[in-house]
Amino acid sequence: MKNKFCLVFSLLLIVSGSVWAQKPKDIPLTVNPDDTLSVPKSIIICPTATLDGTILTFDFPEATVSQVIISDPNTNAILYSESFASTTEVVVDLEDEGISEGSYTLWLFAFGKWWWGEFVIEEE
Repeated sequence: MKNKFCLVFSLLLIVSGSVWAQKPKDIPLTVNPDDTLSVPKSIIICPTATLDGTILTFDFPEATVSQVIISDPNTNAILYSESFASTTEVVVDLEDEGISEGSYTLWLFAFGKWWWGEFVIEEE
């Protein structure tokens, strides 16, 4: 009986560990300081960005036009740049864009402001 309990407990740990490892990661976004100087103090509508493996998702609380730029922080080379029509969500499959494991800088234009963040794609 004790062996069965240990087996079941071990399986639960393995399953919960793999589910936890697959949880999308939030990418903290910071508004570009230059944009805050020219805009009067008002309520800032914040976009959110998450990374799930190589799927990068942006959610907007209101529809907005947007632009996504991804660059290599070491060389500043732009690896991806795309503009999007007004929407509440943008999804980019980085693997389809040839972007694999590594560290990247993200620029997002939304709600008339530039936001930036950093993310890492790790080998699975």
